[in-house]
Amino acid sequence: MGQRRKAREAAIGILYQCDIREDWNVDAVVEDYIRENPAVATEEKEFALALVRGVAGHLEEVDLELGRALVNWQLERLGYMERNILRLGAFEVLLQDFTPDKVAVDEAVEMAKHYCDKESPGLINGVLQGIMNMKAAGKAPGAPGEKLAG
Repeated sequence: MGQRRKAREAAIGILYQCDIREDWNVDAVVEDYIRENPAVATEEKEFALALVRGVAGHLEEVDLELGRALVNWQLERLGYMERNILRLGAFEVLLQDFTPDKVAVDEAVEMAKHYCDKESPGLINGVLQGIMNMKAAGKAPGAPGEKLAG
């Protein structure tokens, strides 16, 4: 497993904890997570932290776009793991430019296969593909010509 995937898994663990605690002070949650998971390498930690801070810093925007992409469903009704895998995937697709969109979607689907029930990978894929389509059509942040956040 590559460092980026391990970092994404760490990011999902941290986002999951933030969501359960209803505490988006990510630095405190990151410290707890790293203390409980000392095998997380420095490079993985840095990438995970960048992802977590990105999601937390754009949570309202990411959740709004996910809400638009979820058909006949509400984000709040999803399980914690599915919700945070979607948040991470949507953030990577919409608001950062160092991961190709298809890679971000594939990584989210793989995490859903590993951490969620058997129906979740299809849901994750469908929602994130919808967000990619909205972005390509210029109907979402990160659309061609828009400045991407870091």
